[in-house]
Formats: sequence, C-alpha cells, structure tokens
Amino acid sequence: EKANLSEDGDIFKTITSAIGHRVRLRSVPNPDRAPDVAEYTMGTVTGWKIAEIRGEEDAMDIEGEASPQNATAPLWRIEVDNGGELHLSGKDIVRGIARAVKWENQHPGYVEYDAPFLSYRNGFGRFCGRAAEAPSSTSAQAFAKHMIKKENDLYNPLKNRTYENNWGGKAGTRAAWTSSLREHGHSFEAVRDGLLTFENAVFELTGGFTADEEKKEEVDSNQGNPNSLTGKDLLYDETSRFDIELESLGRDVKGLWNSYDTRQIFREIIASSKTVSILALGIDLVCRNAQAYIDRTKSSAVEPVSLDTSGFYGRRRAAVKPGGYSDFF
Repeated sequence: EKANLSEDGDIFKTITSAIGHRVRLRSVPNPDRAPDVAEYTMGTVTGWKIAEIRGEEDAMDIEGEASPQNATAPLWRIEVDNGGELHLSGKDIVRGIARAVKWENQHPGYVEYDAPFLSYRNGFGRFCGRAAEAPSSTSAQAFAKHMIKKENDLYNPLKNRTYENNWGGKAGTRAAWTSSLREHGHSFEAVRDGLLTFENAVFELTGGFTADEEKKEEVDSNQGNPNSLTGKDLLYDETSRFDIELESLGRDVKGLWNSYDTRQIFREIIASSKTVSILALGIDLVCRNAQAYIDRTKSSAVEPVSLDTSGFYGRRRAAVKPGGYSDFF
C-alpha cells in the first residue's frame, strides 16, 4: 500500500484541503490470530490540531528527512460514520482518502482482499456437506454434481408414471447426459445446457402438455401464428411477468408446467442466465414442480380395479386404466 501512494497522485491534484473529505479507514482487530482479516469503516475529516507525536513513523516526513523522536505534527480529527471520533496522522489520512475515492468510484483494480465478508462464516447454520467443499459449493462443478443427484432422485418415481420413456433405458440419453456433466461440469455453459436438457426430460416424463397446449406449441414452432410471443417477450412484458405463476400450486397439477407460456418464460430465464445461483433456483423450481406432480399421481390415487387382471402378471405392471398410475416398477 505504501507503493500505491506514489501512484495515486492524480487523486490529490485537485484537493487543497483534507477537511470535509471522506476517508475509508482500515484496521486489523486481531493482528495475532487473524492478521489477514481487516475491518473497513467510512468517516469524514472534520478538523486538525498540532500535537506532540512519539516515534518517527507517526509523523509526516518533510523533505525526505526523518522527524525527531519527539516532534510536533498535525493530527487530523475523523468523525466515524458508525459513531465516535478518531485522531489520525497525515499518512493515514492520505491513505484513507485514496481508498475512499477508489471504493466509491469502483476504481478498476481496487480490491479489498482482506475484507471481513470474504472470511465470513454463518454461525447459525453450516454448509450441508463436507467442510472442504464449502468454498466451491457455488461452482459449476458442484452444481453439476447436485443436478445429477436431483435427477437420480426423481427418475424412478417419474418413470413409473409414464408409458413412454425416451430418457432412460435403452435410449441412452440419460447416460450420455450424466457422462457429459461429469466430463464438462467445470464449464458454466455446459451445466446451463445440461439444466435445459434435464428440464426437457422431466417435462416429457410428466406427460408434456394437454392437447390444447400441444397444439399451441406446434403452431408456434412452425411460426403459423405471427402474433405468438417468445419467452423473452413474455418475460419483459409487465402483465405476463406478474400474472404467470412458474410454480405448480394447488391440487390441480397436470404436469411440470401450468401452461406453454410458463415453460417459455422459464427456459428464457435459464438460457440467458450468467450465474450458477440462477441455475440453482431453476433446478429447485423444476424439482418442486416435479415433486408436486409425483404427489398428485402417487399409487394411493390409483382407481380401484377389479381382480380380473389376467393380462398382468407379478409385481411389474402398468396402470390398468388411463389416468391410473402405479409404483410397481
């Protein structure tokens, strides 16, 4: 930081007095146990006075000559934003003004590497996993592992509720998706595309849309309706953005999404996302909607069937009537 003072000359060219200027003060609360953790506070220079200074480092050097051990030098009074006053030397004021200007203007290259939030640990809860994985829990690789686990939890209940399974089994799509995430999970673009593929798989396993919605989707895909709105149009339209509910609520759950427009908005949000946090919210929404569909179609909701089921043998059986589902797979 001493070397940076010579590089901050442009900041002080127009400053004629420190009084009235904002300063950003740095202090190390526990230099013995945590020397790399500092606290930053903001304040305002309100005045100065001449006082006797002990030691050469506390006094300003004049014309390259060290000040005597007992000398007088100006002390600057700082009114701290969180209360109280401080009296600091001229060097501390110069550093504080430079920090404040860079911090407020978001100066390129200015980073407070010892800021306390970088070493923050939640005292009321902890990372639900191995402590060694906590720093990388928001990385693309960690999200890829999380997505594979969520897909594995949902696959068995969902495959038991559909007649057509183009995701797992002999199709090989599921195995290819898992292998791709394990190989390229370090890339954000790979996990983002993987989430869109996962959503499409769950969407098909939950039965897709009703006949009316499927017809609308087919017309829009063929551009037969010039007035159709894309996911981006729906997302940036204030009416649809506030009226369309992405989460499946209530008992009338017919699939993964409530409507065609709902799915379009979701896929637009994910496709345009830039952070893993948004992807985490997206997979959580997909899993909640899928779980709502599973709860609605669980085996206790199967319609009563007569014992004359000679066409079905053993525990491996499909639903006897349309609309009836079974978990015996």
